[in-house]
Amino acid sequence: MARRRLEAAAQEGRSCEGDNGFSRLTLKQEIAISKEYRGVYSLQYSYDGSQLAVGFGSGCIQVYDADSGKLQTTFKKSLYLNFPVMALRYNPKKQDLLYAANAKGTIVACDSKSEGCVEVVTEKANEINTFDFSADGYSFATAGKDLNIRIYNTNTGQLDHEYDGYHPVKHSDHDFKGHSQRIFALRYHPENNYIFLTAGWDNCVKIWDSRTRDGVERIISGPHVCGDSLDVKGYKVLTGSWRSKNALQIWEHTSGTLEKTVPFKCDDGGEFLYCAQFCDHGVVLAGGSGTKSVQAVNSDTGQVGSGTTDQIVVK
Repeated sequence: MARRRLEAAAQEGRSCEGDNGFSRLTLKQEIAISKEYRGVYSLQYSYDGSQLAVGFGSGCIQVYDADSGKLQTTFKKSLYLNFPVMALRYNPKKQDLLYAANAKGTIVACDSKSEGCVEVVTEKANEINTFDFSADGYSFATAGKDLNIRIYNTNTGQLDHEYDGYHPVKHSDHDFKGHSQRIFALRYHPENNYIFLTAGWDNCVKIWDSRTRDGVERIISGPHVCGDSLDVKGYKVLTGSWRSKNALQIWEHTSGTLEKTVPFKCDDGGEFLYCAQFCDHGVVLAGGSGTKSVQAVNSDTGQVGSGTTDQIVVK
């Protein structure tokens, strides 16, 4: 319940980009989830904000009406041996198609019209923790346990390119560019179909260009990312690190330099962020296990609205 409410509030940022801009953070709906689903691992709003897709630890995928909180569709019922749904994304080209990645290394495409799912990709011996579509929807990239980055053709499901992670037998330290530990976040640039960013346990963000052989064009050192806490907007990169302080940071995309550390209100429990996202009007959304809360923070002033940081506390 705690993880579900925390991430749902952070993901609400998808719907705060309307004409009137961001005003404040409030709890819109609370949906009761049965323990048999073994917790919520991923959430994603549809592009028009009308639906909220939820991926569970049991492998079940459900879609709710974002306004009423009513269940609309169950794509995959719970089975004892199913694997957690680690990431969800709607297809930008066909927005009625919901893609889901699980810890078994499989991605399925779920059709809201037929209420059925079709296996699109299987990566043997991998756990897919994250994936994302390019802005035009013609490609999607995956990342996870085996450290490799794979780029697929959305129409065919065929592998177009693969960038290796670090393997001691194959790589020496001086020519290594891939990740050396598990990857938990991958985000395409919303204005460029070839640029994407990745982050994970190895304390860095890597900026990739899929038009190049080696892929990695730039490295931002510092962020320790353990969840969906990576975002990019224009020339700014947002990271949320799983650490006690200075966890929420904004970086300059082209140089990789730290622009600012955004204050995240916490007590002795520390910040320890799992999710972070740009909103609008300088506001960023973030949440984590240290405070068991999600906060909307003005990145310029450290405040929101009337002068206090908006916060939803998860009990």
